[in-house]
Amino acid sequence: MVSWRWAFLCLAAAGDLEVEEAPHAIFEGCEFQFLQHGFQLQRMHSCAECVPAVFIVTSLRTASTSILHMLNQIPGYDIKGENYGLWKDIYAMNKERLAKWKTYRHSSLYAWHHSNSRNETEMECSMRLMLLGEINPDPHARVVGFRESMWGFDDNLKDLALLLKVFPCAKVIMSFRRDLEEQLLSQSSALGDYQYYVTEQANQAMETFAKKHQDKVFRLALEDLNVSSFNEVLRFLGEDKHCRCVGMIHDNEGDKDTPSTSAAPKVIQCNANG
Repeated sequence: MVSWRWAFLCLAAAGDLEVEEAPHAIFEGCEFQFLQHGFQLQRMHSCAECVPAVFIVTSLRTASTSILHMLNQIPGYDIKGENYGLWKDIYAMNKERLAKWKTYRHSSLYAWHHSNSRNETEMECSMRLMLLGEINPDPHARVVGFRESMWGFDDNLKDLALLLKVFPCAKVIMSFRRDLEEQLLSQSSALGDYQYYVTEQANQAMETFAKKHQDKVFRLALEDLNVSSFNEVLRFLGEDKHCRCVGMIHDNEGDKDTPSTSAAPKVIQCNANG
């Protein structure tokens, strides 16, 4: 699989190295046309490449930080935490541009001369690179992603649907609580406030979305968070052949946030091939 950083590596190689000097790995996934006075770099498979990713969707106080922490114990995983609604912003920008494009695409005025269609493949590719550029995963990561609580729960998670289109090889773990009252009490204790309607709406939206995308979504209730259920998560992610869960991490218990540098037991054990 070609790294998602292929474009930058190819450009760097084209600018800094002679063709015969470049390591094969640098040019993997690139296509070159050799011309009389050099060569021209052409993009190849930029948007066809599947970037393995895991996105954690939560309505807050559902053990999503513990899930994040445990996933990052899997070799090659680099799942980031909250990014202040990063995908929400990218989704909104795309939505606004689409709306504006529709208003002038049939104009006959020369000053508004433009293409009669959008290149959706290029648009999706640009959104993918924008997201990857900001979360900036470890270059050696084989699975990337992030945890986020800011989603379009009030719009049937259309933003998440687009994210799965942009990342067709991605999987989603939805972290929730069956006991809404306990979830609200936990929000109040830890955050100083709770939002009944917003939280209920979020949980319902996640449930509906999961039913429509059963092959892509794993719903994990806090009440079921144990060694057995997390081994089911590993199976869902295709990691069960080399890794197994042997214990649990409990981050952000009560009203105390767990520092990112805190020591934690190794609860995911993987063999040499993991």
